[in-house]
Amino acid sequence: MKKPYIVIPALDPDQHLLALIDQITAEDPEWSHHLGIVIVNDGSRSATVFDQLSNRHRIYILTHNQNQGKGAALRTAFRWILEQQEDRCSGAVTADADGQHLANDIIAICTRLKGYPNKLWLGSRVFEKNDVPLRSKVGNKFTRIIFRMVTGQDIRDTQTGLRGIPLDFIENLVTFDSCGYEFELEMLLSAKRFGYRISSQKIATVYEEGNEASHYRPVVDSIKIYQKFFKFASIGILSAGLDYTVFATAYFFSGQVLESIVLARVVSGVFNFSLNRQWVFKEGSHIAWDAAKYSCLAVVLVAANYGLTEAFRYLGLTPFIGKPLAEGLVFLLSYRGQKLLVFKKAV
Repeated sequence: MKKPYIVIPALDPDQHLLALIDQITAEDPEWSHHLGIVIVNDGSRSATVFDQLSNRHRIYILTHNQNQGKGAALRTAFRWILEQQEDRCSGAVTADADGQHLANDIIAICTRLKGYPNKLWLGSRVFEKNDVPLRSKVGNKFTRIIFRMVTGQDIRDTQTGLRGIPLDFIENLVTFDSCGYEFELEMLLSAKRFGYRISSQKIATVYEEGNEASHYRPVVDSIKIYQKFFKFASIGILSAGLDYTVFATAYFFSGQVLESIVLARVVSGVFNFSLNRQWVFKEGSHIAWDAAKYSCLAVVLVAANYGLTEAFRYLGLTPFIGKPLAEGLVFLLSYRGQKLLVFKKAV
């Protein structure tokens, strides 16, 4: 049966990493659940811990001369795994070096990936416990809400670093260009697009006092993680303002709801398409093909917008009020449509 490599990115690790390696070895002494452990030294100031591990059996140390970020470290390990062309490899199980993941949970994800190699497996923590830091509770809740709105999937732990990743999916992930913690969110957002179901395995929730070994910066890294959605939302707000201005003007003079919606959508659509293609999704396929797909999506959105606006008018709301309400409901459909259909090749 095929087995995964265990991948651990590490920046200035302490004894937590040494203890974790010892525990994995004790948990799986025959190496029956994985092919080896790939550790990426992501520009650490000291090589002491890595030197202590370098001569151990099936421990592979990869090194970045300078810190490049967790996403870059994971991609380095993934490229190394692909270069091995190991026929027995089923993918990679990623874990953190700061003591948050227990050896038996890592082995459990290895087992899951061995048994179901076409799924993306997540080690899911429980956030309802009182000893979980507030920033972790809030961060995971916020990401969970955004993820559910954008993809329609409810993932209990979107920020977990313990993941079982199929080998074929790794071939897609090495083409991503994000380098920090945002890489892990983009992995989740792209899983469905590449045809991988996401499943969860419950794991222990471990938080150390102060979590000094963690290099996660709550403000800076959160901004990076959510920046693509924020950019889309910003363009959406500007487009909505332009759309409503054109609609209100046209409806004031003509009194025709459908014609006013179509005119507003054409004007705001050109604006929205141009900025989203260049600033959010950055690229898709050929511009003419992207524009054609966007136009088809726009027809669907106009129909939905018109139907909702008329429904609100039937309920007694003037189109001046019903139209922006309809826009809010159509917004998430627009994001998912552009992400999955128009800019499908963009990461």
